[in-house]
Amino acid sequence: MFYLVAYDIEDNRIRGRLARYLEKKGRRLQKSVFTLNLEPHQLKAVTRDLGKLAGIHGDVAIFRLCRGCEGAAIRLGGEERSYSIY
Repeated sequence: MFYLVAYDIEDNRIRGRLARYLEKKGRRLQKSVFTLNLEPHQLKAVTRDLGKLAGIHGDVAIFRLCRGCEGAAIRLGGEERSYSIY
């Protein structure tokens, strides 16, 4: 499944750790927004890991999107690349 992960964390150290973790798991779209392609068992582990990394110091949101939603995403501005990770 395709997931969109966004976070809001003020602490630079924690935010950096979270970003490095997500860069290994998926593709960075913006500074605090990533796309991940995960199997159900991987989602459990990623959710657990993100919860540990963010703790009570920030907010992390994970949105599951279908292939149609991912394919219909529109990018305005920025680099000429799609949001797709497939």
